Amino acid sequence: MKYRLLVTDIDDTLLTTDKRITDTVKDAIFKAQDSGVTVAIASGRLPIGVKPYAEALRIPERGGCYLAFNGGLVLDAQGNVLHSSVLDLKYLHAIYKALRPYDVAVLVHKHDKIYTDNNQNSYAYTEPEALHQPLYLLNDLLTDVDWELHKILIAGEPELLKEIEPVLKAQFGGELDIFLSAPWFLDIMPKGVNKGVGVKYLAKRLDIPMDAVIACGDSYNDISMVEAAGLGVAMKNGEEALKAVADYVTDRDCDHDGIAEVVEKFILG
Repeated sequence: MKYRLLVTDIDDTLLTTDKRITDTVKDAIFKAQDSGVTVAIASGRLPIGVKPYAEALRIPERGGCYLAFNGGLVLDAQGNVLHSSVLDLKYLHAIYKALRPYDVAVLVHKHDKIYTDNNQNSYAYTEPEALHQPLYLLNDLLTDVDWELHKILIAGEPELLKEIEPVLKAQFGGELDIFLSAPWFLDIMPKGVNKGVGVKYLAKRLDIPMDAVIACGDSYNDISMVEAAGLGVAMKNGEEALKAVADYVTDRDCDHDGIAEVVEKFILG
């Protein structure tokens, strides 16, 4: 099979654990692009958290695209919106009410800004710090938020989020997609909106069959695209649930050029 589209997650997949793209991974991706393969990024991050890595990989120059908010927003190489899926604001109120017994922070996004009304929980700063962005404080999330949301992000202690996830799924699982995107992040998405759907949309737009797509990831929010791709790849450092559905698990982890291994084995090899 000649693969034509390579899609990679960012954190703990494309990036090392200290948030770098190694020279080896960059060189491998550049060689893949030189061979005619389109490269795309799919992340749970907001667009400002994806764009720098897209630029570092020359995606704007090479006609690639990127997915933000777990596929809730699909953008072309220049950052123009190709596809957008949003949550009904009623769910912000319902989720907020359901979370009252728990010590968590609820975060929402507008353009390239991150908002919460609880900056006392240290996990609220995890995403802003990773993106080198400020955290904006609102007086009241329920009265101050009057814009469309692509997702709701719940940040908190990992063991607590494991407790909260089935509670929210029992109440909202028929209407929303709810999953851990990191041990300290629980993502709330519109039903049926995920990286897998986003990658299918992108492949169709590029006129590339899904059999010719490689998708690489490490966490729970990557399961849908790894299952959808012709070759679904889990990183060695990935979650066991992802490895269970992957076609291939890398021998090298994200700190040892795992993405380069995929390119060398399945594209350049």
